Amino acid sequence: MKKIISIVLVIMLLSTGCSFIGHKEEQEPNVQAANQTLNSSAANTAQDSKAAASATDSSSKGLAMASGTAAPTTTSSMVSSNYTDNQLNGIVIDNGAGKGIAPASDKSNLLITLYYKNKKGLLVPVTRTVKKQEGVAKAAILGLVDEAVTKEQLDYYGLYPVLPRGTKIKGINIKDKVAVIDFSKEFLNLSTKQEEQLAVASVVYTLTGFSTISDVKIRVEGREITTLENGLDLSSLLNRSNTLINSSDTQIKDGCVKCDLYYISDDSNNHHYLVPVSVQIPQTDSSGIPELIFNELSKKPNDATYFTSIPEGTKLNSFDKQGSTAVLDFSSQLTNYGGSEKEDSLLNQIYYTITQMKGIQKIKLLIDGKEKPLPEGTEVASAKSVPVTFNKVIDN
Repeated sequence: MKKIISIVLVIMLLSTGCSFIGHKEEQEPNVQAANQTLNSSAANTAQDSKAAASATDSSSKGLAMASGTAAPTTTSSMVSSNYTDNQLNGIVIDNGAGKGIAPASDKSNLLITLYYKNKKGLLVPVTRTVKKQEGVAKAAILGLVDEAVTKEQLDYYGLYPVLPRGTKIKGINIKDKVAVIDFSKEFLNLSTKQEEQLAVASVVYTLTGFSTISDVKIRVEGREITTLENGLDLSSLLNRSNTLINSSDTQIKDGCVKCDLYYISDDSNNHHYLVPVSVQIPQTDSSGIPELIFNELSKKPNDATYFTSIPEGTKLNSFDKQGSTAVLDFSSQLTNYGGSEKEDSLLNQIYYTITQMKGIQKIKLLIDGKEKPLPEGTEVASAKSVPVTFNKVIDN
């Protein structure tokens, strides 16, 4: 019965799921600009990555994303010096900027990642299929508004829109990769600081998923807004480097760089999601950043709303960037698990976290320096393309 309901809902989503897409805006990137974004990534979709596809497709109700209270913060004492400058040459943490749009199998459609919330108050990135059109960035933001049709589409998946009911976009202008978006007064109907954080992070992450947008400035009724009613600071340009997602922190600490790590979140209705959690890493030794990231992912989180599938004690022995391919050599503890679901989950955590690094298009994994399959048979020694969709709901 559940399977029949799932099929019916998917059909509903396919036929009405993009009904919010249909507002033309002359001042934002058009379909041609969006296509330019896609051309460079079309050959690097996750089709040749079993793990990248499996975690988002393995759940019959799969979508997913982030988490919510205090994010783990590393300290300078955790930084290792096991990496050389050459190994880290060209590695920049971009937190997935410009990677929220991808080609669909049907050339008349696009895959765009939007950010919704779940019952736990966590933001969840969801890749949806939309028709190619003018004004696609504006249409994507309108898809975040609390309207009846959007709520109905998302309810079965345990997800909800983040922008207040009645919110309209009075204008959006994109110049020099800065998007200035002007909301109607309804945008201010956010009752708590947490709601403000969710709404702003969702807008920033959705817009900066386009390669044509790096920074976001929010206005309301044409006016500059420096602080929202519950205290959230909007005085500066917002981007993926200074906007923390699913974190109780609202500002980057001095001497730290922000990075999104991917965890797993589920609920009582068997929804399983990949979730990004912002952490702050000290800049005292940038060569140790990959080790810090993956050592953190192997620890049990303090926040019970998400978990890691990477076995405790797993270490990253080395990280090497060979052109656009990242070669990660993990300790043997990585294989201390059983079950294909666990294998898929840990691989997705690794692959999606790597997408936070600029210039990486493929990933290759070693175990204690050796090329070998994982316990459930997944081949990881050959380079796999980084994933380009997140918790995809609608399949063509």
